[in-house]
Amino acid sequence: KILLINTPLSNITAVNMSILPHDLRLSSITQAAGFFDHRDRLTHDNELREGAANILYQKLAFALSLSSVSYEEKDGFLNHLRHRVDSADQEVALLCSCLEMVHRASPDAIAATWYDVGEDILPILVRVIERPFLRLSSSGKTNRDLKLAVQKVTKLLAMYSLVPEAKYPMVVCPGLLTVLVKVIDTRNLNRVRSHGIATGLNGVRGAATGAGLIMTEAARFNTIATVTNLAAAEENRITMLTTPGLVDNIARIVQNERSDVARQCSALALMNLSNGDKNHVPEMASELLLETLVTLINDDLPETRRNAAVALFNVACADENTLRVARYKDGVILGALLEIIKNDDADDSRAEAAETLFNMSCSDAEETTDRMANHPGLLENLADVLHSPRASIDVKLYCAATLRRMAEIIRTPMMSQGPLLSALVKAATWTRTSDIAEAFDAHAEPAENRLAMAEHHGLLNALSDLAQISVSGAETEQIRDASLRSVEKLARDKVARNILSNNVGIMMALTQANYNEVGAKGSALQGALKNLVSTM
Repeated sequence: KILLINTPLSNITAVNMSILPHDLRLSSITQAAGFFDHRDRLTHDNELREGAANILYQKLAFALSLSSVSYEEKDGFLNHLRHRVDSADQEVALLCSCLEMVHRASPDAIAATWYDVGEDILPILVRVIERPFLRLSSSGKTNRDLKLAVQKVTKLLAMYSLVPEAKYPMVVCPGLLTVLVKVIDTRNLNRVRSHGIATGLNGVRGAATGAGLIMTEAARFNTIATVTNLAAAEENRITMLTTPGLVDNIARIVQNERSDVARQCSALALMNLSNGDKNHVPEMASELLLETLVTLINDDLPETRRNAAVALFNVACADENTLRVARYKDGVILGALLEIIKNDDADDSRAEAAETLFNMSCSDAEETTDRMANHPGLLENLADVLHSPRASIDVKLYCAATLRRMAEIIRTPMMSQGPLLSALVKAATWTRTSDIAEAFDAHAEPAENRLAMAEHHGLLNALSDLAQISVSGAETEQIRDASLRSVEKLARDKVARNILSNNVGIMMALTQANYNEVGAKGSALQGALKNLVSTM
């Protein structure tokens, strides 16, 4: 045995000097682990400065090389180096534990360690994580030491992923994302059988469940934290999105993990990934992802709901995704977004949900807007929000803009026209912006809409009120002008003229406007008034 003096340098030196035999090396590492296992951040900073991580990584690489020999070498002069597999696993797990201990240091010390050895040690860490999966594939079983090593290494990766300069090298490290996907593979289906041997959907021979389920919950959480941090870097997102199984396995964490923190991290990871980059909005609206986002936007934690709402907004920025969102379970997401807008306690979540609906309403996919228009209560609820004392101005702005957009695309004889007109009448008291007045104007543009508008209960009174709005300001002028344009368009319909001429408010609004307007605008209003008077 080597007797260690309790100073960082003496422990590190003793570990560094212990090479062979195996028992001597293992004894020195075990004694060092007892010294490193504390929570004094300043001492850990000193350990890293003295080169503890460098030496431990060297020992880990050496142990992995011997472990590889013990699995693969059958004959030759290295035969005497073969030792029991369990002993090799124990040494690797102990070294990984020591590495995790010395990294309980300050962020600056961890960053300095990354700058010193980071990129060079990533392949070593990948090998450690791969070991239990290789063992599972070859023998159908694993052990505690293999899983403990993965737990400690994923903790190291989570720490390094907070270093800005580490984010890109980690993502492009060969094999790293692929093996992290395995760690969070929590699929529990077994649909494939090969030569009579059960094979899970993860492709691991003999595994009836997702490979990640053999890992510890802490390892899966560390991996989700790592992925979340890496996805915060814009340059990483497309690489991560195109890594097979990554997004789906993050989604499965939400469905399968009991930890609220893991769900919270998953929501943040999905939000980050859904941002894409400045040149690309990802097409990631799979059924599993949408199901997960619906789960998350109903979560108890406000931050989780908010992150899920942002992710849905990001997904809906891609026109190809809006149809999938609108179709999902016949409008479940539309209903969930409405529920957030109406009742969520967090105003930023309501704003994200409202903006998502507005984005979807701007889609070029006709089926998307049709499904929105026909969703039960959507238009009415948007109008109700404009009267809500709980909703912020941002939420109301998006709701008003969505109504305006729907007025542009709904036409006679669509079933949604009646609900739209009722919603516009209810929303007509909204005068912070000109959206509702412009919605009336846009809907009056197609000739086939005009009679339905004139006949709709309360619509002409709402229009006349907007046309006679008395407060001053640039927005007021836009509201008044849009309302009068709408009246003028309605008056072009010969049948609608009889209805308009019998409405006192409409006649008064046109009369007042004729006194104030000149030029082409005045001529149009004079013509409208003349047409209405001729029908009386």
